[in-house]
Amino acid sequence: MLKKMAAISLTAAVLVLTAPAVATAAPSAPPESDSYAGAPRAGISDPVIGICEASTVVFGTAYFQPSETVAVSVSGLNAESAGISGNTAAGDGSMVVSFTPPSNGEGSYALAFSGSRSYTATIVVSHGRDAATSCDHDPGVAAAVAQSASGPALAATGGDVSPWLLGGGALALLAGGTLVGVSASRRSRRS
Repeated sequence: MLKKMAAISLTAAVLVLTAPAVATAAPSAPPESDSYAGAPRAGISDPVIGICEASTVVFGTAYFQPSETVAVSVSGLNAESAGISGNTAAGDGSMVVSFTPPSNGEGSYALAFSGSRSYTATIVVSHGRDAATSCDHDPGVAAAVAQSASGPALAATGGDVSPWLLGGGALALLAGGTLVGVSASRRSRRS
């Protein structure tokens, strides 16, 4: 019985102490495609934005032909005033396109990409996120455009390993070690 308790305590201690390290381990670099068939990927950095914000559509390597100029059409309220930049693929076929909605726009916008492959991105613009009527003097706009131009970034969550979790693991390890020691001393007395 004592051996089983010692084994359980030591196993619990190892699991408690290694779980935070495994959970916070940095992931390896993502592959260029996210499907088993190897198809190039495309995604939207911010599918819901305010009128003074920007969104970025990112195409992975080999999505388009190298240096291909891709036709982009925008549909939605006042779509003719929307801003689009970056419609030429890089040398590896990847492409990053920035979308800035019109200052008097709202609702759903469809960005249709036509090239060697086609793709349609849907971006929703809401006045509720930013009530400004003009984005020219908002200092946050430059930062948002610079952020989305560099691509999506990981969120800083502020997560950390709990000292209570570490203390509990150390206590379980100590209890397991004590049980092993008591068991060994009882065994030596019997002999």
